[in-house]
Amino acid sequence: MLRKGFSLKKFFFTILVLFISASTMMAQRGPDQDYQVLLITKSLTFQHTSVSTGVEMFKDLSEEGFFELTWTGIVASTDLAGRWFEDIDRLSRFDVVVFMNTSGNILNKIQKKVFQTYIRNGGNFVGIHAAAFTHMDDWNWYADLVGAWHNGEWGVSTATINVENPDHPSTAHLPTKWITTEEWYIFRQISDSINVLLTVDEDTYGDDRMGDWHPIAWYQEDFEGTGARSFYTALGHTDGMYSNPWFRQHILGALWWAATGYGLDGSLSTAPTVEEEKSINLNQKQN
Repeated sequence: MLRKGFSLKKFFFTILVLFISASTMMAQRGPDQDYQVLLITKSLTFQHTSVSTGVEMFKDLSEEGFFELTWTGIVASTDLAGRWFEDIDRLSRFDVVVFMNTSGNILNKIQKKVFQTYIRNGGNFVGIHAAAFTHMDDWNWYADLVGAWHNGEWGVSTATINVENPDHPSTAHLPTKWITTEEWYIFRQISDSINVLLTVDEDTYGDDRMGDWHPIAWYQEDFEGTGARSFYTALGHTDGMYSNPWFRQHILGALWWAATGYGLDGSLSTAPTVEEEKSINLNQKQN
């Protein structure tokens, strides 16, 4: 069910018209240009069967014209398709880097440094489900970027999700309460910097390990003061979730917000950086 008066077509038309890049490292984009998404699905430990359905979802959304997609399950320098993390210039072409159901220590020391440089130059990140199960106890900076680390889970079961913030592009389409079937992650080392979007009601599926406040989706603005944006959702374990229209819109809204920095009202969700202000002022003069 969509909120009264809310039209997805109208929303995405507004998105495309308003779209400019909001990162300091990316060139300004016109309203008719797609943003660039790099999807990483490399997994060294637990292998999610839903990766294939997730990739198909990303391909579908890309083909519908919302963004240009590059996907790889490899990040090793031995394979041309996986060399994005070897060179900051190559990685910088992307507006958003997505880790979807990754696991294990997927980046080596050089690749970690390149990825950190990308983020610190104003690049953006979206993590889906097992992104919080990646570089566990290996890379504290990455845990801060994601917003938390995995600390166990409750098996697939039906529960009630509460929308804590309906004013974000990733949640505006959702009802106040969303009953769905998923695997429910438990978290530790939750960052104080996250802005919670969704929580799950543990009473509706029998768990009590995180108590009354169990966040499962959140975002961070201006990560480390660099202008970078980070989004994470714990949803995305099951195959069926990737065909769920509410979840697909959840991810699409997250990608658009991460790539552009715009909120639902068409304004930047954070104060623009110096470079962004120069770009905005230049556009105003030209118009």
